[in-house]
Amino acid sequence: MTTEFKVRNIPHSIIPWRGWVAVDHFSQTRRFLSGAKGVALNLRLLSSAARICQQFKPDVIHTNSSKTAFGSVLARKLGVPHTWHFREFLGGECGCGLTLSFGNHLSGSWLRRSTSMVVFISDTLRQYFKSRLNNVKSQVVYNGVMSIHEMQDLNSFPLPDPLTLALVGRLDPLKQPLVALKGVEKVLGQGANVQLLIAGGGEYKDVKRVADYIADHNLASHIKLLGEVRDIRNIYVESHALVICSKGEAFGRVTAEAMAYGRLVIGADAGATSELVKHGCDGLLFRAGDSHDLADKICYLIENKDLVGSMGANAAKNAKQKFTTEKYAESMERIFLNAGA
Repeated sequence: MTTEFKVRNIPHSIIPWRGWVAVDHFSQTRRFLSGAKGVALNLRLLSSAARICQQFKPDVIHTNSSKTAFGSVLARKLGVPHTWHFREFLGGECGCGLTLSFGNHLSGSWLRRSTSMVVFISDTLRQYFKSRLNNVKSQVVYNGVMSIHEMQDLNSFPLPDPLTLALVGRLDPLKQPLVALKGVEKVLGQGANVQLLIAGGGEYKDVKRVADYIADHNLASHIKLLGEVRDIRNIYVESHALVICSKGEAFGRVTAEAMAYGRLVIGADAGATSELVKHGCDGLLFRAGDSHDLADKICYLIENKDLVGSMGANAAKNAKQKFTTEKYAESMERIFLNAGA
């Protein structure tokens, strides 16, 4: 982001704020103490951040993550409207491993008193936080993954053979990559031919778990572990479909990107994946965590190869309607202009 600021000649400063979230497995007391320490550190930074902002007199302060409340406190000090972008699940089965340090009641109370608009990246996420949003305006704005011009004709790339699937992203256990491996293994066990490309890194132990499964089950000829891929576009081009196994996608950027490339998505029926993917139209949904059901969906595509093209075309059409940077920018501009209304 700082590189982009410099390219566009946008003045900027970096204030190393502390979040108001703690690790899920911390005790309630430890979470509260962690949050209190973060508040104390943020208050020490508040005056310098306010002095910087007063130089250009902002009309609105926007916090771009639910992991911190720093922007809301800064907006209160400056006396300007505050908008808040929620991009992640916090706590619970769908959570990203973090939860609110001060609990739902206190955090929700501050949210309602400090914010004129909460922006969610999916309706699924909005419903998740619904109980904490009494009397707070909220709006769903899908992330923009590329411009409408970049999306043009992306789905015209020739499709490879045999059926090739892609798994893109960090190999974190929360993303459940082993479900994809087991699903492909079951398909191969039925005598069908399928390939899986895995593009992503992660902690050593997580990557090793995936690599060991591939080696121990003799899957290397059908499953390619590519590591972190600099140009992810090649993965979409070489694949018929994207596989999403995570139960906790608050949006799913790679889901939207794959759809923009005219690739259908085989996704876990959980989180925002169920919202973005319309079963039987632009993709297929399988029971979250169920590799047998995933295998059934893969076999269904192998037996009905014509659906790959038709669902992919529908995916590209939906992406152009929902996930362009132009649509995202227009929506956010309206929110900022109306923040003080």
